[in-house]
Amino acid sequence: MNAILRPLGLAACVAACSSREPLPPNYAPTQAAISAADAVGARHDPRAALHLKMARDQVVQAQGLANKGDGREASLVLDRARVDAELALMVAREAQAKREAEQARSEVQSLSRGN
Repeated sequence: MNAILRPLGLAACVAACSSREPLPPNYAPTQAAISAADAVGARHDPRAALHLKMARDQVVQAQGLANKGDGREASLVLDRARVDAELALMVAREAQAKREAEQARSEVQSLSRGN
């Protein structure tokens, strides 16, 4: 059954992709920013997760705009998405740095109590 469905799925994907308008050039950097935010665990921090979700939603919106032939507006939406993804990355890194600083502070306090 899989041998039959795979070629059909591939054909459907090729047909769908060929009918789309090309995405603006800033699509790849936006996806990279989203991946970077996701890689540092932005989904685990509420503020970072919000910006990551906004970025993903804006990418979907940009894809719709590109499909309608509005590449300029799609590019602007992708710029906003990239900024939101970069903000998610920074917020996640800040949260991680605060956790690490608190852990180091706790370790120093426990060491100073031991002496």
